Order: sequence, then C-alpha cells, then structure tokens
Amino acid sequence: MDITPSLEKHLRFEYTSFDRVIFRGYIQNLFATGSVIKLLRNLGFNNYTNGVMRILTDKLNSHIQKQAKNLGIYIHWWGEKEKKQYNSKIDFIQSVYKKELADKRKKSKVIAIIKAVENTRTFTTKAVKKKDNSWYKKMFSVNKFVSQYYIYIDDVELGLCYLKISSYLPFVCEFYFNGHNVLKKKFDNLNVNYRMKDNSFTFVDNTELLNSLIKNFKPSIVLNRINHWMNIFFRFDQGKRSTISKLLKHNWFTYQTEISTNLIFKSAKFANNFFDNILSKNHTIGLPDKLTNIFSLSRQKTNSKSTQNRFTSKAVIKHWLEKNSIKCYNKSGCLLRIETTINKPDLPGLKLKKPAINIMAYYWYGFGSNSRYIKTISDVNFSLFSHEEFDKLRTTITNEKGVKIPAFDLRKDEQVLFLEALLLTSNFSFGFRNKDLKKILGKNWKTAKIAYQLRKLRERNLVERLQASHYYRLTQKGYIWIFSSYFNIEKLVKPLFSGSYNNSNFSFSNQHDIIKHAFIQIKNTLTMIMPDFKLVS
Repeated sequence: MDITPSLEKHLRFEYTSFDRVIFRGYIQNLFATGSVIKLLRNLGFNNYTNGVMRILTDKLNSHIQKQAKNLGIYIHWWGEKEKKQYNSKIDFIQSVYKKELADKRKKSKVIAIIKAVENTRTFTTKAVKKKDNSWYKKMFSVNKFVSQYYIYIDDVELGLCYLKISSYLPFVCEFYFNGHNVLKKKFDNLNVNYRMKDNSFTFVDNTELLNSLIKNFKPSIVLNRINHWMNIFFRFDQGKRSTISKLLKHNWFTYQTEISTNLIFKSAKFANNFFDNILSKNHTIGLPDKLTNIFSLSRQKTNSKSTQNRFTSKAVIKHWLEKNSIKCYNKSGCLLRIETTINKPDLPGLKLKKPAINIMAYYWYGFGSNSRYIKTISDVNFSLFSHEEFDKLRTTITNEKGVKIPAFDLRKDEQVLFLEALLLTSNFSFGFRNKDLKKILGKNWKTAKIAYQLRKLRERNLVERLQASHYYRLTQKGYIWIFSSYFNIEKLVKPLFSGSYNNSNFSFSNQHDIIKHAFIQIKNTLTMIMPDFKLVS
C-alpha cells in the first residue's frame, strides 16, 4: 500500500483483506420456463403442475428438518419479533450463540438454522383458455414468497459463515463468508495471538503471517467447503435415505465482494482528528471523474453519488459509481477503514469474471481501488522532488540513445498553455490522446508539435503511455511539477510584473485543499502590496 511517510509514522500496522463475500449458486440453464419443464421430464415426472414442483419442495424441506434433528440443531423462525429485536440474522446468531462461537475446537459444526419467508423469483403453472374454449397448462416465471433456510456454520476453514437454500424451483442458493472470520480461524488453529474490535484486527502477533495468509488465499478452499455443506443439506428425502440428481448441480458465481483496507493508528486521538479532517476536506471526491480514476475504469461513468451516514456512533463517507461503491469510516475509534464493494463487475475496465474461482482478482482490484482512494485523500507531497530533479526538468537532457531532449521553456506562452491543457480534470480520469489535446489547443497546434512536447515530458517520466493504447496519463511527479510550474508562472511571475492583477478563477475540482488555501493567501497578499509598489511590466 502506497502510504505517505507523514501518515505511515502514525500507524501501528495496516492490512487489506476480504470482508463480506457472497456467492450465488444457480442450476445451469434453469432460468426459462422451457428449461424447468425439460428438467422435470428428465427427473421422471410426466407432468409439470404446481403439485409436481411442490413434491420437490416437500422432499427438500423434509431432508433439512431430518438433518437438523440428527445434528441436534434448532430451526428458528424469523418473524416480526426477531426483525425488530436484531439488525440482521447474523447479529441474532452472534448474540444467542456466543458460547458455541467461542469454542475454538478444530472441528466444523453447524450452529443453528433460521427459516424465513422471502419474496423471490420462481415458477408457477396455471390453466389458460384457448380461442376454441379448451384449456391447457402454461408455466410462468413469477415473484412469490418462498421458504428460505439460513444454515449458520462455524467452519474449520472459513469460521462463521452461512449457506442459504431456497426451497422452491429454481433452488437458487447463497453462501456467505467473511475474510476476517477466515483469518481469525487460521490464527486460532495456529495459536497466534491477536486482538479484534468490531470485526477488525487491532493487534496481531505476526503481521507477516497475516499478510501471507491474505495473499495466498485459495478460492478452491471456499468452493470445496461450499460443496461439502451442499452435499449435506441440499438433498431430497426418499424415506430411508436422501438423494440428489446430477441435473440439480449448482454453479457458483460472485454476487457481492467487499475488500477492506484497515489503517490501525498508534493513537486514537490522531485517528479521530485525521478522519475529521477527511470529512471536512473531501466533499467533492464523489464526482464521476474522480471515481472513474479511483475505480480504474477505461471510460467515464456519470451515474454517481456521495453520502454521509453513521456507522454506530461514527460517520461514514460513501461514494457510489453505479452499483459499485467505496466508503471510508473511523471504525472503533482507533482505525480507519477504506472499503471497496463490488456488486457490478462488468463496468468498463474492470475485466472481472463472475465465476467464484476468480475471487482473488476481485481482491487485487479492491486493493488497487483502496490505494487510489487513500492517495486521493492524502495531501500532495512536494518532497517527491529533490533540487537536482527540479534542475533536471529545467535543463536539456540526453536519453539512452544519445538524443538531446530540450526542457520546457516556460517564458513562452504557448508552452504554458500546453501545461494548462494537461491539467484538465478529465485527463486524470481516463487519460488523453494527441488529438484530444489538439481540440483543446486549437488549429495552430499540429499533431507533430504536440507529440514533440509530450516526448519532453515522457523522457523525464512526467507522462506515461497506457499499455496497448494511444492514451497518455500524467504520473504523480508529472502532476506535481506541471501544477507547481503553471502556478508559478500564472499566479506569481505574471501578477508581479503586471499592474492589472485580476482575481482570476483558478480552480480545478481535484486540487488539494492545502494548496488551494496557500494560493488564496498568496493572492490576498499580492492584492494588498501591488497598489503600494505600483508594479508595471
């Protein structure tokens, strides 16, 4: 994680891990009525009435109830009383079954089963009258209330998780696990000392092991555990035994993935002050161009919004870009959490695939998004440049091929104009091309002339070319140098040699507040001293 030195010195440690992850299991091709009819015929049914479909539901219900009885597990009914008393089903489990969850034996065990009724997409048949007044059965895809079983498990590999089984065709299933529960279970099995507060680690005896477990996480472990528990609970009662047809095999896909970066501070006071500063500074971070950059999309999306809510007693900043979001909040008063939530992996540029086996690609994508967010809320660090590097940018250099590359001559207005074009907000979101700059700069700028100016920047690592494309993007050093050079010319040199200093509007939506405040102070000072000195060009 690219954290500025000024912030790093206040950190005890930091880590990025999966948080909430939900997989959905679907029976292949069971989305259309024709597929359901074909399935029922292949299962040996000659008809496809509601009664026939109910047979499958009754057999599944019977098997789950028998399994609960054999395991000595109580099936709770999730009614209005429970909904009012608990925020969620998992809060209910953690509250009622504290003793069972505190047991650190190295064995998997089913904690409890919650039965609820939810409105879901399913199928039904009804009689339809023909034009000749005869009747025939027709199957429809409809929404209706169906029983759902939430089977809560303390798994030997994944910790606390749940398997959700829908009791009616098309039998959509769901599996939830939390990356922090996985790490907690690993630490318990390895006898590693740790402390947790509100689903976050505030102390770990071995941070190298923590990061190693995260980076070497294998999706196959989750899929194996899902198949294990599905083989136990998703079966159909046949009297003395229960069976499952190969035609009812589920394929698993990502439904929601949360990747959290946790910054654990040495001082709770500093953490609170730092977060308050973030709240006051970053009201416009939810603009589409900034979020396009943070989510690393190849094209700009405009459907975005930002909200500020409360997480228990702490504020939460949340930014949405379509169905994906990133949020920042002061968790537990001692750590800052940045969390990317991926609900829609097919936004342009993500290139994330939905099959559950690809879950680690989601982790690395979320890691990058969180890093870019932290970089966005941090102040620009001008110490990235040494005096030697600044001198190098102002003088002619010789590249590896022995070709001399001249520096920018900031005494020329056209070169200053070129730098101004590079500072447009849209350039940070999805890059820029030669022809994009030509539209901004006007007809006097030829393609070759623009390419020559870009080469000056590229040879000094101020601009980088995006892989396999004609797009360029400013590097962090490039942005700092261009921004400071442009400011120096337009806001200091020219006003000092001009008797008519105007209050020009110098505002870019993505400039840092600390720089903006400094500019305002300088401008006010210049406004006061110029009438006395009566500077003229």
